[in-house]
Amino acid sequence: MTDPEPMPATAAAVSVKLPDFWKTDPTMWFAQVEAQFALGGVTQDTTKFFHIVAKIDQTVICHVSDLVKTPPEENKYEAIKARLISRFELTPQSKLEKLLGSCDLGDLRPTHLLAKMLELSSGLNVDDALLKMLFLQRLPSNVRTVLSINDGSLPKLAEMADKMIELVPDTAVLKLESAAIKNVPESDLAEQVAALTAEVRRLKTMPGRNRSRSTSRPRSGFEICWYHRKYAERAERCRSPCQFKNPKN
Repeated sequence: MTDPEPMPATAAAVSVKLPDFWKTDPTMWFAQVEAQFALGGVTQDTTKFFHIVAKIDQTVICHVSDLVKTPPEENKYEAIKARLISRFELTPQSKLEKLLGSCDLGDLRPTHLLAKMLELSSGLNVDDALLKMLFLQRLPSNVRTVLSINDGSLPKLAEMADKMIELVPDTAVLKLESAAIKNVPESDLAEQVAALTAEVRRLKTMPGRNRSRSTSRPRSGFEICWYHRKYAERAERCRSPCQFKNPKN
């Protein structure tokens, strides 16, 4: 199979749709940009440079105004990329401060929180034990109590936290807390989580079934057993309580 012909420059310019500049994560923004360049067949240094200039707003372009006014003869794209990353990338100190202080669960799922914390800790001297402690501190107390005795990996703990917060009600989590205090083995604890989750799902379906039963069998003013309902006065047996009155009597 022959390789496809290179995309014309005008077509490449139209096909490339860059996201707005991410001030909080310029490195990943440029990773997205370069993926778009690869998909759109953009290879020329000058074309890449002007794509970047076109996507940054006034609050960002002031940091590269000299490059925009007088672009370098060569490596224009690499020059503007290096400048923007150096100006907006969080310093190691800033990353550590966010990791220790302002990185909270909020409306995030635990797995999303962990991904954010792993990104902040990248390049820092943070060992797994410290990261686990910081992660558990951000979780609700009932979930933290259960997971604190689990020796699984951080991604596994985050997945368990997702399931506990979404599926297990507070009463069920309290039961798990009691099991944790008694040092229940990890395998037993996982089985209890699964059993409680199944019980929650079962209980959620019961009210609907109960209502359908109560509406499908309306009660009369007095009780009549099955035998008299079917055979009336010819019934040879009767089951109490039954208020059937034989018309012959």
